[in-house]
Amino acid sequence: MSAFHPDMTTKELLKLVADNHNGKITISEEEKEKAIALLKIRAESELDYGEEIKVDKVRLIRRVTGAVGLYFK
Repeated sequence: MSAFHPDMTTKELLKLVADNHNGKITISEEEKEKAIALLKIRAESELDYGEEIKVDKVRLIRRVTGAVGLYFK
């Protein structure tokens, strides 16, 4: 069964990616790529310029320029 589902909230998607990054769960590379792509799309519409969401060591940022980035520590 797939851990990724397109109906997940942005926070749930970020937690899924963070848990995978931290080794708590394992998702396929395809699921990870889909989750990251969806996070970036949602950040463009849901986050204000300069806003960021952080879960564990993963940050989703919409810069003041409008660029979106997902960063892993």
